Amino acid sequence: MNRILLLFLLLTLHSCASVPLSTMVKMSTFDTQDFIKLNEDELRVKIMLPQGFKLNSDKSWLGIDIKSAAGKHQGIFELDQDYEKVISQSRGFLEKSELVTAYTLRLSEVSKVKFRNLQKFLSRASAEDIHIRVVPKLKFIPEGAVSVQVWVDLLLSKAQGYFTLVNAAQLPLNKLRQK
Repeated sequence: MNRILLLFLLLTLHSCASVPLSTMVKMSTFDTQDFIKLNEDELRVKIMLPQGFKLNSDKSWLGIDIKSAAGKHQGIFELDQDYEKVISQSRGFLEKSELVTAYTLRLSEVSKVKFRNLQKFLSRASAEDIHIRVVPKLKFIPEGAVSVQVWVDLLLSKAQGYFTLVNAAQLPLNKLRQK
């Protein structure tokens, strides 16, 4: 069985995103069979933004690119918003928590079908590489802001719970503006 290398990209930034070591360790053992077993109804993406910023859930998406012996597959999965709520989020070690808006998103009905097709594609050949990215688009940006701190969590199964993809990454706003 081939070992899958999961690279988490938030946008196509050249800067280093804050990916926790625990996430890298967890995903280094994640393989093709684990991916095929995922239930598309359980998948969730949680994007957290500081107060004053507003996510455009309709334009935000989940991307999964797979390279295997059977070929390449590039999937863009539209997301629907489950809910949004204000929570307290740690900004980092020894820093005060701040209030952020947490947006919980799920695969749209159309994307669920696309996701099942991707799983079928993987059943033909083991993946060599899987790249997962979450692309948040912003609906509202406070005046004068040039960057935003972003947290992104992923839920692959309810039993395992959320794990952090990106922890407090500072992103330039020119990449996140609604287009």
